[in-house]
Amino acid sequence: MANRESARPLFDWRVLSVNGEAVRASNGRSVGVDGPLDDAPADVVLLLSSYQPGGMASAGLSRWLRRRAAGGALMGCVDTGALIFAEAGLLRRRPAAAHQEALPGFREAMGDELFADRAFDLDGDRCSAAGGVATIDMTLAIIERFGPPRLADRVASILNHRRPAPGQPEPGRIVPGADRRLAQAVEIMQAHLERPLPVAEIAARVGCPSWRLRRLFGRRFGIGPQAFYLELRLGRARDLLRNSSERVGSIALICGFPAGEALTRAYRARFGVVPSKDRLARSGGEVMGAAGGVWASRA
Repeated sequence: MANRESARPLFDWRVLSVNGEAVRASNGRSVGVDGPLDDAPADVVLLLSSYQPGGMASAGLSRWLRRRAAGGALMGCVDTGALIFAEAGLLRRRPAAAHQEALPGFREAMGDELFADRAFDLDGDRCSAAGGVATIDMTLAIIERFGPPRLADRVASILNHRRPAPGQPEPGRIVPGADRRLAQAVEIMQAHLERPLPVAEIAARVGCPSWRLRRLFGRRFGIGPQAFYLELRLGRARDLLRNSSERVGSIALICGFPAGEALTRAYRARFGVVPSKDRLARSGGEVMGAAGGVWASRA
């Protein structure tokens, strides 16, 4: 779209895979590529991966990424590609935006400081997006960096996309528009998933009687605070199962369950399958795509 709106083409790109062969997306569709990884000049290198990036990382890919970074390219990653960037040592100066589902598993595996709970980011020679429509905002930021003034805004307008204002709160934050005490209660729960607090203590912390807090949760979510708290913990467990290699027993402790058996009972009651089977179904049902670089360079 930026090329169409410019007097001359500003960008061209190639799609590459590690071995030069077509890759299969997570929906099972084959995606053709232009060739294998090489060191041809590029202004931007964007890494994309699929639902299980840990199985795609390799020493050779990490060396290639570091070589591209040393050559001065703007290095970017999308969604789970952040984990491969972390393993390649490319996130020491600037954390990468990561999807909320993947964030707990990534931080458990690599540490908190390498990943940020934000939709997208572009700073210096690093950019990242948490996936989904946030990737559009990252791409618009790249167009803004390399294109003429206002081009990115023009592209966004054509796409009927409203760009977030600088400093605007990230989307998906806690219970937008809700009662302040309810929002604070949810924040406290999310901060204490490993060691759950009694609902009475949460109510006291937000300055609200327990009965009123139960009413607030019922009106907003249709369930009480205790059930909502359990939903948060089980959701975190599911995210870790799908985005980390942690054992079920370890995930149970991380999510506030005394043992793996307790997590298994609650997980089966909620999702209809035990955690180990859910992990196997997820890994077997998704077809991993090979990592590829999407190269954008000024014509």
